[in-house]
Amino acid sequence: MKVALLGVGGCGTRLVDQFVRTEQRTGRSVTNGNVLAFHTESQPLSQTTALSTDQHILLGDTHPAVLRRDTNSPATDAQNSSHDPKRHSETSTTTSQHSTSSNSRPRGYDINEYGVGGDPDVGAQVAKADRPEIRRALDKIDETEVAATMIVAGLGGGTGAGVGSVLLEELTDIYETEVYTLGVLPADTESDQRALTAARGLRTLVPRAASTLLVDNDSWSRDRDAVADCYQSINQMTVDRLLSVFGAGEANATFESELRIDPADISRTLAVGGVTTVGRATIEIDSNAHGLLARILRLLGRSQSSGSTPVDASKIKTLISRAVQSKLTLPCEITSADRVLLILSGPPDTISRKGFETGRYLLEEETQTVEVLAGDEPIQNTTELTATVVLANVTSVPQIDELQRRAVTAEDAVTTTSGPSTTTEQTTTTDEVNSQTVEPSADEDSIPTEFDFTNAETTSETSDSTEQ
Repeated sequence: MKVALLGVGGCGTRLVDQFVRTEQRTGRSVTNGNVLAFHTESQPLSQTTALSTDQHILLGDTHPAVLRRDTNSPATDAQNSSHDPKRHSETSTTTSQHSTSSNSRPRGYDINEYGVGGDPDVGAQVAKADRPEIRRALDKIDETEVAATMIVAGLGGGTGAGVGSVLLEELTDIYETEVYTLGVLPADTESDQRALTAARGLRTLVPRAASTLLVDNDSWSRDRDAVADCYQSINQMTVDRLLSVFGAGEANATFESELRIDPADISRTLAVGGVTTVGRATIEIDSNAHGLLARILRLLGRSQSSGSTPVDASKIKTLISRAVQSKLTLPCEITSADRVLLILSGPPDTISRKGFETGRYLLEEETQTVEVLAGDEPIQNTTELTATVVLANVTSVPQIDELQRRAVTAEDAVTTTSGPSTTTEQTTTTDEVNSQTVEPSADEDSIPTEFDFTNAETTSETSDSTEQ
């Protein structure tokens, strides 16, 4: 399935850059070069290696609250803060040289972060002011080449949540194809105010996007005191799973399969809207059983289907069970999924119909839904068999409940500290960002999401953001 990727903020920029590098390395083309990176700070854009400068969109040139690295800001403090999640809630002391930026931001926000300083309201203001620039950038995307567009962003960041919300609104207004979002949630070692920003972002993005795939940083952090050290591995995990889903069927179709996954299967799975999570598991196929000649022919791409040996059905069943019970991008109660997609990727003719159907029945039992779509992706010159499971419109997610709880705590804390006047001032800006009344994107037989995102609507300030 061809998809355009739009990275927003530092996290989104790095993920899109890594996705393109993985495309180049694996030969699985999903984007066809239809990628852009939007940011309010130049350094993350300049650090990309797979994106051209023409694909870098720097916003906020004229906005007084946007900090650039060529200003006399406390760079040392900012750089240190960007690598220490525990410092996200700290407020730095600024000099009179930054009075313009400081006065342009609501009280309570950290301004030792470049860009919008973690403030999603400023991020939204910047995006709205730069709408002409955004529209010119979107002209670079060839909509005729893609079946959908995906916004990729860290939801704890001011640029990711603020600019991302406005960009989603713009895309859904002008694009006829589906617009998905991929959001990265902050870890619990990061400040409650980043959780507040993420909760607000969810409330804005989930109802409007065709589907929102979430990645929980906390669940994938090996060391809860050093989340930043895990960013590279979390990003690669995310890219691998994205590619397993949208890259299915995009490799050169040398081999035919009656069970081949189709882009329509992916679209139908995600059509129920809401929150999506992905599981994945891989096993190594015993190539020794095929003989030396068969292995040589396979490496040369001349292996005949009659010489392939299907993987035992019980192994496929175990693999699929591992995928759905594995660490998901967002841990959830799998029985709350509205629709499920299974993709089996591996050497041609190694997936027997019996094994395929056995795995499908297993998913129906474990997820307690009959809405299970399935297909395979034959890949030559590989010795791995991979099962990817997509759980769409999951509604029982402890991490989101906890995120909303932390958001309410942060709102109460700021309200107590700042007093009613600050809250009143912020209400106008926040309502401007979140005032859209949008029906969830879904087909007629879908089930609406059950999250009470209204609990996450807040009017208080957020702290600075490293945006992963």
